[in-house]
Amino acid sequence: MKLADVADRVAGIPHMTPQQGQVMYEFIMRARPRRILELGFAHGVSACHMAAALDELGGARHVVTIDTRHALQRRPPITELLARCELGHLVTPIFADTSYTWELMRMLGKDPPPSFDFVYVDGAHRWDPDGFAFLLADRMLAPGGWMLFDDLDWTLAESPSLRDEEWVRELPAEQRTTPQVRRIFDLLVRTHPDYTDLQKDNGWGWARKKPYRPAGAFPWPAPGGD
Repeated sequence: MKLADVADRVAGIPHMTPQQGQVMYEFIMRARPRRILELGFAHGVSACHMAAALDELGGARHVVTIDTRHALQRRPPITELLARCELGHLVTPIFADTSYTWELMRMLGKDPPPSFDFVYVDGAHRWDPDGFAFLLADRMLAPGGWMLFDDLDWTLAESPSLRDEEWVRELPAEQRTTPQVRRIFDLLVRTHPDYTDLQKDNGWGWARKKPYRPAGAFPWPAPGGD
């Protein structure tokens, strides 16, 4: 599906801007991943952009995207948006009972675990779930694959939907005002020996996994491609 077509069908729906959708679509077209993992899909706008690019590329490609069951209450829900874009066959949405970290545990428990070429983290935006999610998703990211973190500068204190929630107001000021995704990127991703090509751009943090494990370790197989 062409970029203009998917952009028209999801117009006006949060939380991905048309500019971000274009960047995402064009990245997929260049990187040509076969398996994508998304953590946090909200209405499904980002999933639609990724699936549209996969549809344009053709071949055996798929998106697995995870959010909580609360996402079913969004209007429109991801299922409706995928149907509107005619992309449901390319996306498997998982509605977790608690969090995507539990679903990642289930994936890691499979024999063999699934492998992904691109992981997009755009969920809780908090240190506790997303720092752990990075460590779990890293185990399934193929060598040479990319990981992208959204909302590096997002804070609970500035979130229109969360800042007045009682549980947020009860947190220490440091936790409410710290950009927690940025701390994950700086403290966990940037210092990880397996990641390179790190870049921060317009609130996004990009990182590429090295093609092989560090020197002295047995190299992983190269990720699948065209």
